[in-house]
Amino acid sequence: MENRMCHLPTLRRDHPDRMVLDASAQAATVLIALADVWTANRGTVEGLFAELAKLDECVRDGIQLEDVGSAEHARDLVARQLLAEAGGAEFHLSPKRDRDAAHQARQIAEEARRMATALDAHANAIDVEADAAERKHIARQRAELKRLQGQIANLAPSPPRPPC
Repeated sequence: MENRMCHLPTLRRDHPDRMVLDASAQAATVLIALADVWTANRGTVEGLFAELAKLDECVRDGIQLEDVGSAEHARDLVARQLLAEAGGAEFHLSPKRDRDAAHQARQIAEEARRMATALDAHANAIDVEADAAERKHIARQRAELKRLQGQIANLAPSPPRPPC
């Protein structure tokens, strides 16, 4: 059985042609912490959520804010504030210098290598498909060009015939 650390994103294939990087474990941890903060201080969290939603709508509508500058920047600041209220979304590696810390570092490195290998293979498969599609497109363009050249040649006046 593969021993994965639950705080790392996981890579899975939903379909032979699609890969998904799943960060559900991390998101769930943040959501649970945010719910705890909301229970303790509803007004602050609700206010931040309302502000976040308003700013995100401004970003989607392309509205610039006069007093704070970029709506996107302001939205991101509020989102970071919400994350901070929830205790952050960082995973701190063990500060110890012992076997458990070494095991943790190796486990993260192993998962990263596994992801890198899978993603590299996926990228190579996409490259092969893209090259084949491009070759087909070029072949269709060349065939269409030949067809049009043939039509133009048939429309050109034929040389005058010598009198009999």
